[in-house]
Amino acid sequence: MRLWSTIAAVSVFALAVPVDAGASPPLCRTADHACLKGQLEHAATAGDIVAKIELARMLLNEPESGSNWGRAAGLLHQAARTGDAWSVSILASLYREGKGVPEDGRQVMKLLIPLAAKGSIGAVAGLGDLFASGATPIAPDPQRAARYFARAAAEGDVHSKYQLALMLLDGNGVRADIARAITLLEELNRSGDPWISIQLGEVYASGKSGPAERAIDYFAQAAETGNASAMVRLAQMYQTGIGTVGPDLQIAMDLLEQAAALGDMGGQVQLALVLLASGTSEDASQAIELLERAAETNQAWPATILAQLYAEGRQAPLDGARAVGLLQPFADQGVTVALTGLGGIYAKGAGIVPADPALARHYFEQAAGSGDLSAKNRLGFMLINGEGGTADVARGLRLLEPVMESGDTWAMLQLGDTYAQGTALPQNAERALHYYGRAAELGNAAGLSRIGMIYRNGLADVAPDLAQAQEYFERALAEEDATGRIQLALLLLEDGPAQDIARAEQLLAAAASEGDAWATTILADLLTRGEKVEADGARALALLQPLAEQGNAAALSGLGVLYARGAGTLEPDPAKAGAYFEQAAALNDYVAKSRLGMMLIAGEGVAVDPARGLALLREVAAIGDGWAKIQLGDVLSSGKNVPLDPQGALAAYQAARDAGLPAAAIKLGYLFLYGKGNIAPDPARAANHFADAAEADLSAGKVSLALLLLDGKGVEKNVDQAVDLLQEAAGHSDAWASGVLGGLYADGRNLKPDYRQARDFSQAAFNAGDQAAMLRFGMSLAIGPLAPDHRAEGIDYVTEAVAANIPGAVVELARLQSMGLMGSDGAVEAERNLLAEIEAGNPAALRLLLQVYRSGGPGLKASPRKARGLLEQHAALLTSPALAFETVALHSMAPATEASLSEIGAALSGIASADFPQAVQMMFWGNKNAYVYALQFGLRDVGLYSGPMSGYLTKQTISAINQACAQQQIEEICRRGPLTPEVAVSLGEYLATRPAPLRS
Repeated sequence: MRLWSTIAAVSVFALAVPVDAGASPPLCRTADHACLKGQLEHAATAGDIVAKIELARMLLNEPESGSNWGRAAGLLHQAARTGDAWSVSILASLYREGKGVPEDGRQVMKLLIPLAAKGSIGAVAGLGDLFASGATPIAPDPQRAARYFARAAAEGDVHSKYQLALMLLDGNGVRADIARAITLLEELNRSGDPWISIQLGEVYASGKSGPAERAIDYFAQAAETGNASAMVRLAQMYQTGIGTVGPDLQIAMDLLEQAAALGDMGGQVQLALVLLASGTSEDASQAIELLERAAETNQAWPATILAQLYAEGRQAPLDGARAVGLLQPFADQGVTVALTGLGGIYAKGAGIVPADPALARHYFEQAAGSGDLSAKNRLGFMLINGEGGTADVARGLRLLEPVMESGDTWAMLQLGDTYAQGTALPQNAERALHYYGRAAELGNAAGLSRIGMIYRNGLADVAPDLAQAQEYFERALAEEDATGRIQLALLLLEDGPAQDIARAEQLLAAAASEGDAWATTILADLLTRGEKVEADGARALALLQPLAEQGNAAALSGLGVLYARGAGTLEPDPAKAGAYFEQAAALNDYVAKSRLGMMLIAGEGVAVDPARGLALLREVAAIGDGWAKIQLGDVLSSGKNVPLDPQGALAAYQAARDAGLPAAAIKLGYLFLYGKGNIAPDPARAANHFADAAEADLSAGKVSLALLLLDGKGVEKNVDQAVDLLQEAAGHSDAWASGVLGGLYADGRNLKPDYRQARDFSQAAFNAGDQAAMLRFGMSLAIGPLAPDHRAEGIDYVTEAVAANIPGAVVELARLQSMGLMGSDGAVEAERNLLAEIEAGNPAALRLLLQVYRSGGPGLKASPRKARGLLEQHAALLTSPALAFETVALHSMAPATEASLSEIGAALSGIASADFPQAVQMMFWGNKNAYVYALQFGLRDVGLYSGPMSGYLTKQTISAINQACAQQQIEEICRRGPLTPEVAVSLGEYLATRPAPLRS
C-alpha cells in the first residue's frame, strides 16, 4: 500500500488519565511497547484525539488483522473528523483496499476529495488509484484515473508518474502516447529502481517503440542491480536475438547461471533446458542438479520435466522411484501432465518400479477424463487389448474409432443416431460424427443438422462448441433442411448474441408460414412467455388458432398455457385455459393432462375435482415421465385438497429416480430430512439422497448436502467438503449455492470472514436471479463480523434494496435503524416504517417492532405499554410459537411478580425449540428472576428439579443446574456461576432439546 510508507514509529505517549477516582495508569519506559499501548488505550478511551491518532498508528504498524486494523480504522474515523490530514489519507487507503474496513469507494471519495481540493498531491494520487482499480461500488474509470495521475505526476508524485506511464503505453483511459510514457519512465528510472528498467525494456521488446535492441540496455541495467527476473529476460533476448543484436548463447548462459545462483526458479529451469539441449552428459548432470533445486519450490513445471528424465533414463540415471515421487503429489492434485506421466511409467515400468498395467490404466483414466488426448489414445488401446483389466472393445473404439465406409446415407444417419443415443451400442460421439459426416458428404443435409446437434449439446468426449454447431446448422439451412433451420433458430435464441434474436424469430416465422407445426408452436411459446422476444399474446393466438382448429394437440395445449398466464395485452383467462387443456387432454396430450390435473385439484378455472385431477396426474406419471412422477409426489406430500399420502409421495419420487431423473433424489432427500406424516425425519437417509443428486452433478443436491455437512446433520460435519460442493454448484451459476457461499464468507460461523469472497458470491447469486442476495450481503456487512470495516457499504446495500422493493428490505433497514446505525432518531424512523409494514400484514415487521418497544432505541424509549398494545392488536399475524415467544418477551420486561411468572410459565411450552435458546438468553439479560424461573421449569421437565417454581436461585436450583452441566460436560463453564452469560447460552440450548415439553 503506497501510503503505508507515511506511517511513522509510535511515539512515546504517557498521559496519565484516571480510570476512576484515585486510580491512574503508571508511566512507561520508552521501549515498553505493551505499556505504551496501554497508556494510549487509556487516553484514547478518555477522548484524547492525539492518543487516538497515535494508537491507530501503532495498530497499523502491527501485523494485519481484522480486529487490530478495524480498531485502527475506527480511531482514524474519529481523528479524521478533526481534520487531521494524515488520518484522512490513511483511512482512505484502508477503504480503497478493504483493509480493516469494508472496501468502499464512496468513502474514499468522501475522504480524499476535500483534501485534494486543498492541494494535497497524495490525495490526488489516491483518487487516481481509486478510479484505476475501482472499489465497491465505484467501478474502474480509467479516464478519471488518468486525469488524477496526470495532476499528481505534474507535481512530481513518483507513483502517479508510473501509473500514468502504464496507461499511456496501453492507451488505457488516455490516448496511447508511447513517447510520453517513455519520458515518464526515464524520469523514474533515474532512481535506479530495477523494475522501472525492466518496464522500459518490455516497451522496446514488445515493439511498442524502437529500436528493439534498446530492450537489452534496460534489461542489462536492471540485471546489474542483482534482479534475477531481469537476468532471465536479458538471457531470453540473447537466446533468440532482437533487433540488430544477434543470438549469443554464451551470454545467455552466463545470465541464466547468475539468476539460477540467486535461487530464481525460472532461471534454473531455463538454464537446465539449455543444458539438456546441448546433448553432453556433463551438461545433463548440471541440468539435473538445477531441476532438483527448482523442484524444491513445489512447482509442477520443473517436477514433471525432471520426472520424465528419470523415467526415461537417458539424460539422467534411470530412477523410476524418484520419478514417481516427483509426480505423485501433483497427480493427487489432478494435474493432467502428472497423471499421464505416472500412467506412462506404470505402463512399461521404470527401473525398480515394475510395470503395473492396472495402475497405468487408472492414471490414464483420470487424465483422459480431463480431456488429455495422449491419455485417451493410450487408454483406448489398453481397453481394446484388455491391458490392465477387462477388455472393452466398444469403449476402446469410441476413443480410437477407425474410418469406416458406408454408402447408404439414411443408414449412416441411423447408425450415427444409435451411437449418439448410446442405447444399443455404447455411446460414441466420434462414430456418430463420422457417419453423420459421411451422410452429409453424400448429399443428405440431415447429417449436417445432426452434427450441429452434437456440437450444440456436447456428446461423450466431444465438448460443446457453439461456433461449430452454428456452422453446421447454417450449412443445413443452405441446403433447405427444415430441421437445420429450426435448430439454428433455437441456437440463436438460447446461446447466440442478442442481435441474433431477431434472425431467430424470422427463421421460425418463415417456417411457420410454410405450415411447419413445430416451428409454429415454438414461436407461439416464445411470444407467450415473453422470453427473448416481447410478449405478444395476440400474435401467439393467431399462430396457434389455425392449428388448434385442425385438432393439433400441441397447439391446443399451447392455447391453454397462453390463457393460463396471459401475454402482452391478452389477459389471463383460467376458464379458457381449462377448456383448451380439456381438448388437448382428450387428444392424449400429456402436458395438457398434467396442467388440467393441477387445475382440477386447486379448482382454478374449472370446477374443483381433486379425485379426477389426481387420476390425471397418476396417468401422466404412469407413462414413465420422471417430472410427472415428481409432480404427483409433490401433490401427495402436500395434502392440499387431496388426502395426505407420504408413502405414495415416496413411491412416486423413487419411481422418478429409478427412471433416471436426479431431481427426484432432491425430493426424496427433503422428504426424509423433515419427515411427513408417517415418515419420520431421517437426516442420514436425506444425506444419502442428496449425495446421489450431487453425484449426478445436480446443483440443488450439492447445496443440500453441503448444508447438512455444515451442520453435521445426518453426516459428520465437514466444512471443506461443503465448500467444495457449493463452489462446484456456484460454478454453474447456481444462485442458491452462490448465496450460501456469500453468507458463509460473511457471517464467520464456519469460515474466516472474507469480504471479497462474500461480495463476489453474493453478487453472483444476485446476477443468477436471487433478488435478495445483496440485501443479505448488506445486512451481514452492517452487523456481522465484517461490520467494523464495511458497515457503511452494508447500509447502502440495504437502502438500495428498499428502493428496489426487495421483499423484507424495509424490515431489515428498520433493524439497522433501531440498532442506532443510521442516526440518532433511527428507532423513530424504524417505528414509522414498521407500522406501515404491519398494516400491510407483515409478521416480521410486527416482531421487530415489539423488540424495539421492549428495548428502546435511538430517539425512542422502551415502552412495555406500547408493546402490549401492539401485540394485542396484531396477535393474529403471528403463528402460535411466535406468539408464545413474544408473550414471554413481554412479561420478561417488568419486575417479576407471581402473576408475571405464571404468564411466562404458561407461554414457555408453546415456544418453538429453535427459538427457545434466544428466549432464555433474553430473560437472562432482561429479568434474572424470569430466567431462573424458566430454568426451574425446564430442569423439572428433565427430572433434575423438584422444588418450587419461585424464580429464586435456591440451593436446590443450583444443584439441578450443576447436574445439567455435568450431563452436558460443561462443568468448567458452570463453575463461573449460574448467572453468567456462558451458562445461560449452554442451558438454553440444552433445554431446547429437552426430551419432554415444558409444563405449566
